[in-house]
Amino acid sequence: MNTKKTFTVIPMAKDSVEPYNTERGAALIVALMVLVLMMGFVALAISKTSTETVITNNDISESRTYAASEAALENTTRDFVDLFETRLTPSDSDVALVKQGSPDGFDDYTFVNEILKTNSARTITMTGGRYGGLTAVRDSWEIKSFATHVASDVKVEVRRRFFSDKIPIFQFGAFYEDDLELNRPPLFTFGGRVHTNGNLWATAHKDYGIHFNSKVTAVGEVVNDIWKTGKALTDKVDNKGQVFFNDATGNPKELKTGEASVTCASGSGTNVFASEPNLPPCYKNPGWTSQKMKFQGNLESNVSPLNLPLSKSNTDLIEMFKRGKNMGDMYSLAGTLTAVNAASQDSQVAMKERFANKDGLRVSLADAQNKLPGCAGGGTCGVRLDGALGSSIGYQPLPMTDGYTSTALNATRMAITGREIWIKIETVTFSANDTAPVTKDVTQDILSLGLTERAPISSDLAISGYLNSDSRSVVKLQRFAIGGPDIPDSGSTSYTTNYTLDGKSQNLVVRYKDVVIDPAIGCTTLPLIPQCTPADVFASPFPGISAGSGATSSNENSRHLKWADIKGSGFKFAIVPFPIQMYDAREGRPNDDRAEATAEFGAENVPAAGVMSLIDIDVANLRRFLLGNFDGSFPTTTPFANAKGSSFRSTDIPENGGWVLYVSDRRGDSDFDGEYDMEDVFPDNTLQFNEDVNHNGSLDMDLLNEAASFTVAVPRGQAATADHRYYRRGTRLINGSVLPGKYDSAKPDSTTGFTFASENGIYVRGNYNATGAGISTTSDPTVAENYLPNDSLTHIPGSVSGDAVTVLSNSWTDGNSFAKPFTSTSRKASNTVVRFAMISGDAITGTSTAAYQPSVFGQLNLGLHNFKRFLEDWSSARLNYSGSLINLFNSRNNNGFPKCCNTVYVPPTRDWTFDTSFLNADRLPPGTPYIYSISFTGFERISD
Repeated sequence: MNTKKTFTVIPMAKDSVEPYNTERGAALIVALMVLVLMMGFVALAISKTSTETVITNNDISESRTYAASEAALENTTRDFVDLFETRLTPSDSDVALVKQGSPDGFDDYTFVNEILKTNSARTITMTGGRYGGLTAVRDSWEIKSFATHVASDVKVEVRRRFFSDKIPIFQFGAFYEDDLELNRPPLFTFGGRVHTNGNLWATAHKDYGIHFNSKVTAVGEVVNDIWKTGKALTDKVDNKGQVFFNDATGNPKELKTGEASVTCASGSGTNVFASEPNLPPCYKNPGWTSQKMKFQGNLESNVSPLNLPLSKSNTDLIEMFKRGKNMGDMYSLAGTLTAVNAASQDSQVAMKERFANKDGLRVSLADAQNKLPGCAGGGTCGVRLDGALGSSIGYQPLPMTDGYTSTALNATRMAITGREIWIKIETVTFSANDTAPVTKDVTQDILSLGLTERAPISSDLAISGYLNSDSRSVVKLQRFAIGGPDIPDSGSTSYTTNYTLDGKSQNLVVRYKDVVIDPAIGCTTLPLIPQCTPADVFASPFPGISAGSGATSSNENSRHLKWADIKGSGFKFAIVPFPIQMYDAREGRPNDDRAEATAEFGAENVPAAGVMSLIDIDVANLRRFLLGNFDGSFPTTTPFANAKGSSFRSTDIPENGGWVLYVSDRRGDSDFDGEYDMEDVFPDNTLQFNEDVNHNGSLDMDLLNEAASFTVAVPRGQAATADHRYYRRGTRLINGSVLPGKYDSAKPDSTTGFTFASENGIYVRGNYNATGAGISTTSDPTVAENYLPNDSLTHIPGSVSGDAVTVLSNSWTDGNSFAKPFTSTSRKASNTVVRFAMISGDAITGTSTAAYQPSVFGQLNLGLHNFKRFLEDWSSARLNYSGSLINLFNSRNNNGFPKCCNTVYVPPTRDWTFDTSFLNADRLPPGTPYIYSISFTGFERISD
């Protein structure tokens, strides 16, 4: 800004000029000139000060606006991170709500926030920090905050970039939420990364060894000079090291005894386990830092934990497998059945983490209609299975429109006084924009496929009118035959009769012998009509242990009887279907003493505690259904069909990278909490710390309503053919060598898989997701690529997850489990191949000084090498396993303590490997759990 300088000259009168006056006038002129100059300088200074003031004020406004934009960015970032923690997968409305936020203390500013996903679902390998080397599915995000000062209209915009990473848990060969134990296994070689959020206990047999082929990390300590029970190592057996970890170049390096992060057999200083009184005292090893250098980062202790979302909220991870608590449900509140309300419903994280809410199908059973999901208000919801069926009780599935019919459920052998039998099958979907899972009741539609295991297909057995009945059943609750040897009867009572059908031993329930007329036609009031009166009556007296008010032998009439011609017998028989039962030797007895068991139960009884009532899931039939083989044949009168306006189809099943099938059977769960109330597994009515699997500080035991003590006996034939009143429920996968889904090599992201999950114990019978495997001729396990089929259409991403997972070999028969309950060597296993990721629970290791020692291994939980459970003699058989072993909790239902090696099992030759296909994000089983991580990568100002 320029200032014009002006000078004024005042003229003097000529006649007034005098010498003195002249000098005075000159001085005045000079003074005036100086004054004028000074005034100009002042004006210039004032002008400059004004300009600088304006500039300074502008700088202050811009600085404050910059601070406001930073505050808005921090506020939006915090809210968005919190959103991830509470929602996992934010919905559009969630993001919109976060964008509306503004920071406190900036009332004279306006804000505009933007949240953009700049890149989604890229598979990356993480570098550095605790996640270094892990594979993650990465979304890239950008947050912009634009602040405007209302008074000055000064604007500033800032931006932050960050990553949200989902780390799939199945990329670990083994992952333990608590301590991982390997105590003196036979030769054990395992690939895949291993992590434990607890301690690693590893002691090897001197003649074999433990070999870890990938990186191993422990949040706690590495221990190799003592068993977790406190038992000292033995020089003759296991005090020779033989624990190997690879270095960075893949060469095995031995961790010798006493070289681990702590020493327990000797040492001094502070006990690192002082806060855990049930662990032996151990001390920091001063040489650990130098000892571990030979593994070049592949063995680390005291690392940061890797937490699943529920862990971050201090929620027991068993909740992933329990039924949800949604509006319309009932739940157990301090043992009282209570309706879920807005305050008690699941958090968004719990909703999204539960397998019960994953996209696919959900099957639920209960003792009352209001205990089914969404049925708290009653109405048309689910199906009752023990209702009136003519003069009997049961349920007749609707016929399909192509003429296919299935066998009626025989509820006579399932009914319990004071209880009902209800089932609900739902489709489930839960998208990012949903606040709760969306379900549709398809019970009648699915049950039209049948709920009975098909009778043996044999030239030696002909059942009148049976034709193709039950050939499509997916969810199976009953059967006509039990394979295996003759099941001993109790005294003169005949519960089952054994026949050889086409060379295979089968046990049938024969109600009447030498029946003249087809009972389905002419025996409506058996046994009163003379022509239906049998020459001999079997299965009498009728099993009374489970008989309810409506369950009598007279109810097992024409609606359930089938006319059977068994060739070679010379007679026509009336046979009936019955519930699917098996005996689990691990659950049935508290110890491994065969002589004691035989003396207590004899040759004709079994412990009721081990009799498991099963739901069989026929995976082959499920695959046929999902392929659309039955489309167009479903009934048109079901509630689902009426609402849809057309019949049910395979495409009505929601899927997200494949299907999740979830099963929960809470029949007999008196307090409705999804847990078997019998924690006294070392029977003395006193709580031991390792009996408390739900960690509530009490010995939960309900022998009146829910559980059987280890001394309750039941006739073997009766246990095999009639349900019981206890909460001993399991689910079993059968015919599963090929799973639903497909592998698409051309478009890997189009690959679909299959996940089975349950809050009950799970049994996998025979080859699963594999038709065979190349057998390793070296000490190294068969590589994942040699499991068949490999990289073809039917190489399916699969997982099996639940309270416990037991593998039954191709040779398993339920009949053998009842006929030979106390001799594992009489239940011979055969080579079996399974391929699936697995999440399950285990038992809690005790101490060597505990009074009760259930087997030769004392109170060890038997470790990683026995994490998959066994019930057979595998001594001459190989189990090929390819997958991922994830242990997240202590089992609540199949909580019998592990025992080996007399009455329960003899371990297999373990040929186990990590399924490397899980490192490909496009080949993960549906519903795979993730560890979530957010990392920030950059911040910048993007306006001048």
